[in-house]
Amino acid sequence: MELTRFDMEAEVLRFRPLVVATARRYAGRGAEFDDLMQEGFMALLELIPKCVDRERLPLFLKSRLPARVRTAARREWRREWTPLEDIEGTAAEPSFFEEPDFAEEDLFANLELRDRELVMLLAEGVSQKEAGGRLGITQQAVSARLRAVRKRLAPVIDR
Repeated sequence: MELTRFDMEAEVLRFRPLVVATARRYAGRGAEFDDLMQEGFMALLELIPKCVDRERLPLFLKSRLPARVRTAARREWRREWTPLEDIEGTAAEPSFFEEPDFAEEDLFANLELRDRELVMLLAEGVSQKEAGGRLGITQQAVSARLRAVRKRLAPVIDR
């Protein structure tokens, strides 16, 4: 059964609370609520025609819409950040960052190869979960290793 434009608008309005609740659930950490709302409505427009049985439409949407919005949120969470220096008006401002007074070699001399790889991945901006995936360990193991690395490096860093 083909939906008319008015039927489609009525269905979109009918499921607006689902879109709002889902967008609110995944908003934050860089994913804007309004962007997720828009993604939710786009998903509604794609999913409604795919449901063959109109009586099962609520269950169909409830099970599929959150995945679409969650995917959009993850896309936003992983988006590259812009350094403050690239934003207009901050290039001439003084920096309060102080260069460390220890050599990078001092840091790596105290680390084993596996810990060195972990530190390099995290310094590149990779999350603990992603670093664990690349190294074949869990996020909890990454966290434990990082704790041990911090203890080992404390004498070098706290000079």
